[in-house]
Amino acid sequence: MDFVDNSLRAVSEVLATTPHVMFCVKDLDGVYLASNRTFAERAGGTSPGDVIGRTAHALFPRELADSYAAQDAEILRTGKQLSNELEFITRPDASIGWYLTSKSRVCDDDGAPTGIVSISVDLRTPADAAAPHAALARAVEFARENIGRTTTVAEMADVADMSTRQLERSMSRVLGLSPKQLVLRLRLEAALHQLEASDDSIIDIALRCGYYDQSDFTRHFTRVVGMSPGAFRRSPDPFGA
Repeated sequence: MDFVDNSLRAVSEVLATTPHVMFCVKDLDGVYLASNRTFAERAGGTSPGDVIGRTAHALFPRELADSYAAQDAEILRTGKQLSNELEFITRPDASIGWYLTSKSRVCDDDGAPTGIVSISVDLRTPADAAAPHAALARAVEFARENIGRTTTVAEMADVADMSTRQLERSMSRVLGLSPKQLVLRLRLEAALHQLEASDDSIIDIALRCGYYDQSDFTRHFTRVVGMSPGAFRRSPDPFGA
């Protein structure tokens, strides 16, 4: 395990001052063993020392911590790596941001899991940042205007007068998202707004925002936000500590 430990230490040092990239290592009980400064700030601290030895439930709102813990448990159980999962995470100013998270379990020499390593990239660029890029902006606007139905990558590419591959590369470079991830983000942002701004039923909101049914909406919403749409609507401060 010396090589693995040294490798994780080296990665932690490399990412120590990388902006908008969060890095952490947790043991089997969810206790943080290492992190970079950006992760510590995200968790409300000022340095990795404020994180190490604590758990997500000591650092994040309960609903989000529950979601992270469930995610970790599934990775430890199955060994399947989480790759570029679009999710919410708190920022240092207590706002909620969009992130792409990748996680993998760490194993000992016998292949037994010993913990989780996680990297999250803050997608600070809003979807509207595509505006200066006319072709890409057309694709984003098309997805936004058609949020209530299934929007294919091919349709978005056609609107942008690009091949699907060109659209994927351009969107990844400018927005940090794939076309499919953009659609998911726009759907969920619309749903969050409607849950807060209206008294419409959850099923009506789900269908307007392009979800197949309420169950589909609830599964996706809960996975990303960490609570059900109903719980989000009932909470006076859903992301408060």
